[in-house]
Amino acid sequence: MTDKKIYSAFISSNFQSLRDERNRVISNLLDFRILPIGMEHFTVSTSGEFSDIEALIDDSDFFILLLGARYGSCDSEGISWTEREYRYARAKKMPILTIICDELALNLRKKAEELDSDALKQIEFSNRIGFAREVNDEFSIDTIVKQFLNTQNFSKCIGWTRIEDVSKDEQALAEWRKKNSAFDIGGCWHHIHLSEDDEKYIRVGTVVIEQDFTPNNYAKLKMHGENYSVLYYDTQKNDIRENIMQGSKFTGEYTLNENGTIFGIFNSIRTFNGQFGTQTVGGGTRRGIHDFTVNAFSEVTEFISGDFHDEAPSPKLGKIFLFRTRQARNEFLLDLRGHIIEKR
Repeated sequence: MTDKKIYSAFISSNFQSLRDERNRVISNLLDFRILPIGMEHFTVSTSGEFSDIEALIDDSDFFILLLGARYGSCDSEGISWTEREYRYARAKKMPILTIICDELALNLRKKAEELDSDALKQIEFSNRIGFAREVNDEFSIDTIVKQFLNTQNFSKCIGWTRIEDVSKDEQALAEWRKKNSAFDIGGCWHHIHLSEDDEKYIRVGTVVIEQDFTPNNYAKLKMHGENYSVLYYDTQKNDIRENIMQGSKFTGEYTLNENGTIFGIFNSIRTFNGQFGTQTVGGGTRRGIHDFTVNAFSEVTEFISGDFHDEAPSPKLGKIFLFRTRQARNEFLLDLRGHIIEKR
């Protein structure tokens, strides 16, 4: 993060019931020199139009949504203000962090007949979001916010400076980034490795794509990730559990071509033994090839697929899939391999 800029984050939540949670988020934002912005700090114009809120979100670099038990007050169409804010931020392709707070987490574990209509609407809203981080004993709000901010590429944020006018070079760069947003694939992804020969071979984990999203450098990528065996599907938390005792780490350098293909060599260090079809996989160092295709040439790229080829010391091949959210990855994996993944 540069010291010459101050960034901003719009905080969306039911203000009355989530004061403590908002204060924790604000404290962490300030540690990163990020200015917290929320509607409680401003007076909406007498017109009551949503454009007032849109303007504040437009001026923000990040969007943080706190979900509590209540869906909250709604507009004339029956949509809560927090959901409208989320939809707008989503449409703008902003970096979004959604946090499920304690009171919503408790409701998610209750039966529908135990909840009123407002609480049920909030659960429906949270389900539509797809992926959110839940506050629990292992992950506090402090931990969740810091992890989110530590994975962001601040060079892509506009931020605030003391210079009144943006230079022509900065304007040109902003226009280029908007035009080529489909190739903006930096950040953290959630992956699946599958074998075409052995459907029981399933590996999941995360991979970080390092990309300098500028005209002369965007095509050169670096990746580093972790790869684990699947333990089981946790039906209570709707999540795939990983066996951290059976994993590997890989790194590689790649080239992003103009047609959306990505090619590169990776090196992997395995810490487990197991079977890959008829091949016995042992611990140690592996080397191979990744051959990806960026599958969504739209304003937001959320899915990448490709092949992996382990070349040495034992040749193997299979499919690899990358998703922007853990929830999307889980749904895809359950659809393909749900019949053989243990459920608990």
